Amino acid sequence: MKTMRGWVLLALLGSAGQLAAAELTGSLQWVRRVELSTPVSGPIAHVAADSGDEVQKGQLLLNLDARGFNAQVKKAEAQVLTAREAHEEAKRELERTTEMYERTLLSDHELQLAKIAFSNAAAELQTAEAERTQARLELEYSRVSAPFDGVVLQRSAEVGQTVVTRLQSVPLLTLAETGRMLARIEVGELELEQLRKGMELPVRVGSRSFSGKVQRLGMEPVIAAGGIAKYEIDVLFEYPRAERLRAGQSVVVVLP
Repeated sequence: MKTMRGWVLLALLGSAGQLAAAELTGSLQWVRRVELSTPVSGPIAHVAADSGDEVQKGQLLLNLDARGFNAQVKKAEAQVLTAREAHEEAKRELERTTEMYERTLLSDHELQLAKIAFSNAAAELQTAEAERTQARLELEYSRVSAPFDGVVLQRSAEVGQTVVTRLQSVPLLTLAETGRMLARIEVGELELEQLRKGMELPVRVGSRSFSGKVQRLGMEPVIAAGGIAKYEIDVLFEYPRAERLRAGQSVVVVLP
């Protein structure tokens, strides 16, 4: 009888060990985390988001003083108008010169001068249009918008602060995507062999359960306690934005 009880106890312990091994604890990681900045310089006129704020894709987060950028756009547009008129006039002059040349009223040299003048006018128009495009881009760059739905992790911008980007862009806001997260765990070689990219795995964060898919299988080992080689696995899952999950939270992934 004692022997039978011993076997039952061992079976229960083995069963519990297998269950524990099937559930691995890891941590949550952001799918996308970006530092937002601007490639143009100027004083900050308005900051529309603060740390912890939920924002939507396309929402304006910050803008520089636009007066200088608007002035540059108007100046570039005026230059395009002037260059276009000069180009049209050079075209008419070339047509008139060509007609007179065909009637042998003008020399080869005079025709060549008209062609050169037309080419110069075309180049000046192209340059003016490029400068207008650049001015419009700089006006657009003076406004920083959310590239995706997310939460503001850090704000490093204040109204009146001057942004100088001649050498490198200065991070103004740090944004992390919400609605999706990564459950990152470490597995041994045996568990790794059973996993495939795209495989569905249950994910638990506290009392909440989600359905995830393996997105990344680590190729290089990380050394765990005791010198045992482990491999990082990322499981991607979606969650309602109202859940307010955070990077670093504990997560449990159930292996097959």
